[in-house]
Amino acid sequence: MRLMADGRADDQIVTALVQRRLDPAKAAQLMDDLRHGRKVIAQPALPPEFSLRRSHSKTAERETRRSSHPRSAESQPRPEPPSAPARMRRKKPPLIWVVAAVLLFLAIVVIGSVLFQRYQPGSGSTRAQPPGAPGTSAEPASRESTAGTASASRDASPATLALDLRPDGLRIRGKLVTRDNLLSTVVSLLGLPNRTNQVSQSGMLIYAYDQHGLLIYSQPAGGTNSVVLDCEAIGGANGTTSPFAGTLQVEDHVIGPNTDSQALVAMKQLGLGAPKAGGTIWNGRYKDVDLVFAYLKSSRRPSLIELDLK
Repeated sequence: MRLMADGRADDQIVTALVQRRLDPAKAAQLMDDLRHGRKVIAQPALPPEFSLRRSHSKTAERETRRSSHPRSAESQPRPEPPSAPARMRRKKPPLIWVVAAVLLFLAIVVIGSVLFQRYQPGSGSTRAQPPGAPGTSAEPASRESTAGTASASRDASPATLALDLRPDGLRIRGKLVTRDNLLSTVVSLLGLPNRTNQVSQSGMLIYAYDQHGLLIYSQPAGGTNSVVLDCEAIGGANGTTSPFAGTLQVEDHVIGPNTDSQALVAMKQLGLGAPKAGGTIWNGRYKDVDLVFAYLKSSRRPSLIELDLK
């Protein structure tokens, strides 16, 4: 709330919460709840060292109380030897060992779930660059959201996802998005992302909406944010598991997963520049939005479409 009062951007606040070890998906949901006036209930966790200190202090207090009232050896009654059946009776394991076994089992289940989610099959790729290009690999962050995979998108039909590039900016399903409200607006429309990854070299966060073939790239410290449409479902840390099946409309032109490169070049509104010799990546600009169209496998359909919001 203090950062919001200071006029910070939503992505800056999310990044700050992530640096404070809050799950990125939960941080995005928190921003969405605050922006829409929904009640937020904090659930602080008791640090383990605090509980240990309390346990040690109680033990020391009992020892002190016991030592403050010594009893002479003569006044203490001599314990009687246990009977034969009592000696043969099996002792029950202490309760602490039972609790420890249960906690160990739960820890194994959680670690197994995280590892299964992190190592899903799929090769990584970067923004509008061929797979395997130098300096384009990205490793998933350790805080990859397992809760995000369980949360389904609010719209079950990815083909209905429509983006509209107009003179006043980019609209997703009719809502105007900017660099400052991009993530919170997408969360309000599609729900929480399925996965959140971090590029190890630059610290960039990648929010993946696998069902829609949509990626949100967020630069650290409120830098450039961009939308990437994965038309081939390249998978991995920088791609989605399902292809983008919606549309991108620029004025009276509609660009989709089946738009070939020749039809794209004919759209003068995009201001596309000729790629380098033998290149398959077209760069353009519409108003204040930088555009990248990458035809990595075939000239008949794009692999990635990127829209950079300045």
